[in-house]
Amino acid sequence: MATILTGPGLASGADFETLAELWTLSFGAPAPIIRNIQTLVADTDRTVVYREDGKAVAGAYLLETTLHIGDEDYSAYYFFAAATHPDFRRKGYMGQIIRYCRTLCEERDIDFLVLVPTDNDLYKYFSRFGFRANFYLKTTQLDREQLRSMVEKMELPEEETDDSPAGFAPVEMQSIRLQALEGGSHVEFDRQTLQYLFFEHVYRGGKTILLDDGYVLYDLTTDDTGDVVLKVRELCAKESQGPLLKKLSEVEADQYILNLPAFDSLRGGRTSTGRAGMDLAVSKRAVKAERTMKNAYIGLTLG
Repeated sequence: MATILTGPGLASGADFETLAELWTLSFGAPAPIIRNIQTLVADTDRTVVYREDGKAVAGAYLLETTLHIGDEDYSAYYFFAAATHPDFRRKGYMGQIIRYCRTLCEERDIDFLVLVPTDNDLYKYFSRFGFRANFYLKTTQLDREQLRSMVEKMELPEEETDDSPAGFAPVEMQSIRLQALEGGSHVEFDRQTLQYLFFEHVYRGGKTILLDDGYVLYDLTTDDTGDVVLKVRELCAKESQGPLLKKLSEVEADQYILNLPAFDSLRGGRTSTGRAGMDLAVSKRAVKAERTMKNAYIGLTLG
């Protein structure tokens, strides 16, 4: 297939270097992050660019995923790392990429496009193309005493497996995540994607707790008041969350912010629920299924 000189189209291998430069320019991402996502996750067949005079000046990646809604599975593309070179913005190029992605979904019988906007303006922008905010996240904030009190009320197993980050296996993480989220609508990531997500988290300085039947990915930061804040990116357990929460309570912090699926049953602390992703139903079965989606979960994000 001939490369389009001007307009949207699929990327070629030669475009990846240009896209890496664009990614760094737009997001400030370090080279190892870009190389790993292009090696482990990206594919030219699922990377869309807009070219002007033969050069890629905007682009976005599509990741094959599965969206679980009720008892049914739906094919989905996760749209991420969308960026336009500063010299070519406000020309509608990203809009053309989005429309092209929708056409790809139609041609390939993909049910949904899903994505995670980073701010309110982007939620408004993507809604112009038919995306709806059907993904939500529950955020629970506790101080150390509240977290320890919560753990004390839980029934914990007599023996716990020590956390051992060196023993991480993406296939185990995938199995744990699937079982933990089976109670609600959610996006499923494959082993290779989870491997990249874990790499990115650790590379950026993130912390982990890994048990036989659960895991936590979290960050430690210091806020403006000097308080140490522990922020959970994702917490998944096959059964009880107790052992993981106990491990978290042993980490020295003043505030603990737990980001959990909106359908999670954990109660306590100061809790709020907010939107955390959008979807575009492409196929007829997807349009019907979207009506039944409630508090769906994406969780870990790419890029």
